[in-house]
Amino acid sequence: MSNLDKHLISSERCHILANEYDTSNYVAINSKRPANKPDSREYIFELSVLKDYLNYIEDEMEKMGIRDKGIKVRLGKYPTTDRDPDLDKEYLGYQTIFFAPTELERDFQDNEESKAGGVKDLPGMNYGHIRPPY
Repeated sequence: MSNLDKHLISSERCHILANEYDTSNYVAINSKRPANKPDSREYIFELSVLKDYLNYIEDEMEKMGIRDKGIKVRLGKYPTTDRDPDLDKEYLGYQTIFFAPTELERDFQDNEESKAGGVKDLPGMNYGHIRPPY
């Protein structure tokens, strides 16, 4: 049974959190970047793709016998040069987020697997839209 209600926040609270990030961390990040090229701060994924990914990793973790299923939202940064054909070249050098399936109990341990990604042998998900660039 889901406890979604305990995790929902108001649009006002969303604004407070975004403003706090913009006036602190985002300022610090951009202090090292050219003024005309601020780093990304929004990450957009199509709802249908996100749902498909969540269903996929849930099914795969079930097959692996994982009971405490979770998903990690991990910060990352695209290299300034990358030959990945799926990557929008306009995003090179920008920070991003990616999703990784995780086994909750194991992920709270301090180990390399939990730091880097999630459940070994299951793919993460990336390639949404980032802003900036606009």
